[in-house]
Amino acid sequence: MPLLNMGVVQNHSVWLELGGRGLDTALTYGVKDQADVGRAVRESGIDRSEVFVTTKVPCCPSEAFCKTYDPGVLRQCHQGLPPRNYTRDVEHTLATIGLSYVDLLLLHWPCDSMDESVRAYKELEPLVGVTARTIGVSNFNASYLAEFLPRVSVTPAVNQAGFSVGASHSARAPVSLWGDDEQTIAACEAAGITYSAYSPLGGVTDYDVLHDPTVTAVAAAHNQSAAQVALRYLSQRGIPLITATDSTAHAADDLASLQLTLSGAEMAALVAA
Repeated sequence: MPLLNMGVVQNHSVWLELGGRGLDTALTYGVKDQADVGRAVRESGIDRSEVFVTTKVPCCPSEAFCKTYDPGVLRQCHQGLPPRNYTRDVEHTLATIGLSYVDLLLLHWPCDSMDESVRAYKELEPLVGVTARTIGVSNFNASYLAEFLPRVSVTPAVNQAGFSVGASHSARAPVSLWGDDEQTIAACEAAGITYSAYSPLGGVTDYDVLHDPTVTAVAAAHNQSAAQVALRYLSQRGIPLITATDSTAHAADDLASLQLTLSGAEMAALVAA
């Protein structure tokens, strides 16, 4: 899995042309985004094995998570409605993407009950090595993982959650519901699960990463942008991240952040920010 992956944008081909090799989509992001991911891969001329494609299917019913999304998109995913047909969801998303397999298939969030989350994930397990190289979860926190893991046969390869500099200052409560905390990162490491971060610039945590004084000070010291420092903080920790921009210049800067080396003192300061 690449350290930098591109999420919802108008044209995923630009990312591949710039050298990016990771694309991230989901059923809930809509047909247009999923189809563009597949088109970009097919038309890139890049060997399929060199591009890492992630997609996700919703775990429903899930009142806590579905209400944060457009109810028009997820109206079938609210509390009190029947469980989804996960096999059908996977078939639909793969047909929309138009690829014979994806590299990573995630359960997009926990359901309202642990039993339902386990049932949903177990429907994904037989797909490993068939239509998905690996499977995983998203937005699972440390305590949820502790109860979930003994009940499944395939350890999730990845747990994708919102995380950035300053995640501890999130205005959303409770923060730990979504797994955007150091405790969840540690739990994933202990279980052999790769922790991956979306919203690396603070979109989910509602924290103004780009104006954090520590971030801006480190950026000035390296003559780099605040965004590059915020992204490199994660990738230097070995945390694959999902970013998003429709600006070609910003996408190029995002990839260039991998060339930045932050000192131990700078990393410690960013952890504490």
